[in-house]
Amino acid sequence: MKTVFKVLLPIVGAAFLMASCDKDDNNDTTAPIIKSATIDGKVEDIEVTAGTAMTFVVEVSDNEDLGQLKLDVHDNFDGHTHKSTASISWAEVQIIELSGTDQVVTQAMNVPAEATAGPYHADILLIDAEGNEGEFVERSIMIRNGSEPGIDVTSPDFSGEVHAMKGSTLTIEGTVSDDVDLTEIYIVLEEEHEDHDHKSTQEEPLYEMDFDLTGSADVSWDFQTDGNVNIAIPVNAETGHYELTIRAEDAEGNINILSGEIHIM
Repeated sequence: MKTVFKVLLPIVGAAFLMASCDKDDNNDTTAPIIKSATIDGKVEDIEVTAGTAMTFVVEVSDNEDLGQLKLDVHDNFDGHTHKSTASISWAEVQIIELSGTDQVVTQAMNVPAEATAGPYHADILLIDAEGNEGEFVERSIMIRNGSEPGIDVTSPDFSGEVHAMKGSTLTIEGTVSDDVDLTEIYIVLEEEHEDHDHKSTQEEPLYEMDFDLTGSADVSWDFQTDGNVNIAIPVNAETGHYELTIRAEDAEGNINILSGEIHIM
């Protein structure tokens, strides 16, 4: 029995309206599989310019009969943000009808030229013809529109892994700038995300600071002069790979994020 899902729910686990009708005696209970999923050929470090298109390539499989594929893109601005009500966060959902047991879906999605710059998530969900929902895949996307804050770190050099000794101080130098008012600078040094190797077991961030810029013309911010960003690495810090993330937001809601890998030894 093929079920068509057109009602969209906000919760990922209920992303499709699951069939509530009775199943046949020989119903299929095996979930379909997303075998691979890329956006513009990538699974990470995905950046897309507003006003252009990005392309999903998703390979899916089911033991009996595929149903539908759902592509759900939405902003990831939650948390440390003062997003302006004038900004336009972009969200779009596309549902693609499937058939057979194996299929490779190539689907383009246009990013509006007026989309607010910042981090977005693309959730990729799959159901088969019987209504079984497979494990979803999520991809992180950075949308750029040319109006996001500029983050210029002059030291250390984040083009490669930065080594820091326990008991030392990691000094961050450089500036954040914009042509409109900056509203927030958020900096955190924490264990690497689970999709990286050598993940530390350190539970709490080694450094976390949220700088709220309350002026009306804060178009430049210096890591040393304004933030005194000198990160003391505890002598008892766990050896491992950490990630330093710098997130800047302006009064129009545009967000830029810069990350660097820190190896604490």
